[in-house]
Amino acid sequence: MYKGKVLLLSAFLCASQITHADMARVYHPYIEQQERELEYGLVWRDLGGDPLLLQRAGVGYAWTDRLFTEVYVLNESITHEDQRIRGYEVEVKLQLTEQGEYWADWGLLLEAGTARDISQHELAAGLLWEKALPGRWVAAANVLLEYEFGSDVDNEIETALRSQIRFRHRPEFEPAIEIYLDDQDWAAGPALIGATPWGAGKQLRWELGLLFGLDDTTPASSLRAAIEFEF
Repeated sequence: MYKGKVLLLSAFLCASQITHADMARVYHPYIEQQERELEYGLVWRDLGGDPLLLQRAGVGYAWTDRLFTEVYVLNESITHEDQRIRGYEVEVKLQLTEQGEYWADWGLLLEAGTARDISQHELAAGLLWEKALPGRWVAAANVLLEYEFGSDVDNEIETALRSQIRFRHRPEFEPAIEIYLDDQDWAAGPALIGATPWGAGKQLRWELGLLFGLDDTTPASSLRAAIEFEF
């Protein structure tokens, strides 16, 4: 309980200064009560050109079986020797329906963020959708509305769509295809997802994906990876 209070306090302290992470990821609407999570993720953009490494590390906690919060520190660098803190982000995820209660499962994602070195802020809200399909296939989609503002950026409203279809081969290995469409990138590509139990109530989850640009303004290829320890 003490750890949970610390996480909630951290979320409130960061809530006024968070930013869009530029981290490609499809969210799922499910929450397990009192689950704690440590997460690290990266996106290596433009593998064949001038690569940019985006990283984030986060800590999260599920307050109930309907409410999950996570606080991130965001980092970007061109090389490992030239790292700097980019900003902060807070996420709140709400599970709106019980799994299997309706024809699809629904959730809500709320985000707030800020950059550290410039006046750039963002608020976002997204609808999370997931549905089990015949033949061990699962489809998921996130539809987001984002508002970016600050003295160093143009105030504007943006939209984003993230989608995934994966095959439940076994928990340790699930192949998938992902699509990301937003005002910055149009990209799609294959992904691998897995989860390995680490004892009672603990597991290590990982994701690895290769994204290919669908238009001239998106990097030709980018690599994304994430690892989560849930306990």
